[in-house]
Amino acid sequence: MAQSPACPARLPDLSGLDLAALRGIDHPVLAQVIEGMVERVTHPAEILNAFDSGVA
Repeated sequence: MAQSPACPARLPDLSGLDLAALRGIDHPVLAQVIEGMVERVTHPAEILNAFDSGVA
């Protein structure tokens, strides 16, 4: 069984990058996070309604 490469000790600082630059980075987890952020911004009422409907 092949082992995964070790993660670097520190994560890269992405705070200086804008959304367009982040979208240009080819990474599946980052792409999923950005997709979720865009969805929340473009459809905020749907997210809030789903949240409110779970509260009894």
